[in-house]
Amino acid sequence: MFTLYTVLDIKQGSEKAFEAAYTQYKDKLYFWLLGKMKSEYWAQEILQQTFVKCWVSRENLSEEVEADVQLFRIARSLMIDQLRKLANERKLTENAPEPDTHTSPLQQYHARETLQEIDKIVSNMPEVGKQVFRLSREYGLTYNEIAKELSISPKTVEYHISRTLSRLRKVVAPLFIIFFH
Repeated sequence: MFTLYTVLDIKQGSEKAFEAAYTQYKDKLYFWLLGKMKSEYWAQEILQQTFVKCWVSRENLSEEVEADVQLFRIARSLMIDQLRKLANERKLTENAPEPDTHTSPLQQYHARETLQEIDKIVSNMPEVGKQVFRLSREYGLTYNEIAKELSISPKTVEYHISRTLSRLRKVVAPLFIIFFH
């Protein structure tokens, strides 16, 4: 049995205690994740993320809670996050419009130019605004999920999204007038 003393050792940075926890719980966690995820790839991926997160945030481990309970909580949280991401990706691909096979080379050029301009605007934004926008638009997270992920308020997320979209409208709107007139 893994003792509370070992949780304290991990918390204090003992690599030996961490390796012992890994050896003791990796198979049990893997098979639990495999049963939930139904994918060897995702079970292995989340297993690795679990132990990485455990080590990186070891100061937050509770000495009053058994190591296996804490590892399963971390794994469950990571699994839920991954399932949400997969569901969002699936939803995006299902709702994606069919590619227009009748676009002219000029339209394709203008679309590429517009996307490059958008990427340039986003890459020149302050770091928090950039993260908020990408989490919203590229990963499909809700304002509340972004707020939780970045440890900021949902109102701050809303502010950054609004500000970014305003900037994009100012720069992209003239491009549409030039390109499509």
